[in-house]
Amino acid sequence: METNGKNPTASQSTIPPELGTYLLLVHDLLREKGYVRGVELAERLRISRPTVTRAMQRLASFGLAKYERYRGITLTDKGRDAAEQARRRYEVVERFLRSTGVEIADLQLEARRLEGFCSDEVINAFERAADKMPQ
Repeated sequence: METNGKNPTASQSTIPPELGTYLLLVHDLLREKGYVRGVELAERLRISRPTVTRAMQRLASFGLAKYERYRGITLTDKGRDAAEQARRRYEVVERFLRSTGVEIADLQLEARRLEGFCSDEVINAFERAADKMPQ
């Protein structure tokens, strides 16, 4: 695996939280459509194409994605695994927040933000706590 001297392992704790959103969106679009183009990401996230390009290059530097200019974006096996792990973590945080009665206008966005900054230990604690609370 080519790492360019950067991040030889990309566990959830070493992937910058801001890249998690891209990773999940690419994963979702690949499942939905079978392909992803940078322009689609830019439109969905309401950001510039150069910003998407930089993010995709960073995902590639972690060994999570393959990005070829003008050809599209795919995830590596490692990228798919990381996206699935991030999705699980997000779902745990969202369930925990809902179970505590938190009333935030955009609970899903808040859960996504928190997920990226929580250690595995905290995620596991959220899951245990949510399991104990009435639904």
